[in-house]
Amino acid sequence: MKTFCEECREDVNYIVRTVHMEGKIKDKTYSYIGKQAYCCDCGTEVYVGKIVDENLSSLYDVFRKENNIISLEKIREIPQKYNIGKRQLSLLLGWGEQTFCRYYNGDVPSRQNSEILSRIYDDPEYFSNVVENNKYFIDQN
Repeated sequence: MKTFCEECREDVNYIVRTVHMEGKIKDKTYSYIGKQAYCCDCGTEVYVGKIVDENLSSLYDVFRKENNIISLEKIREIPQKYNIGKRQLSLLLGWGEQTFCRYYNGDVPSRQNSEILSRIYDDPEYFSNVVENNKYFIDQN
């Protein structure tokens, strides 16, 4: 595991430590457990993109829980549960083509869209009604 250390001015090995972190979303601070990388040579904190991404995901997970937003895991289960493509599901819901795909990849849905996705996840009959009432969205594309 190597990354560039600005202090040493070269690619170095690094170690990862679990740390308490805080992040802000919509003017509210959330606490979560994250990771931080440190240079093995000088001990300076170093940047590792993958770790930054993981920390952002952890922050979003806490935000979702505290604000009653559907989990990423449930979002990712919906296409498999109903055997539907991400683009088709997005169109079926009357959203932009890439909206569901963005949620699937980790973006946090609005409260309104979260409620729709939660209902779809929990209630197959509701999903059937959505399909029946909105199938023309898919037929047109």
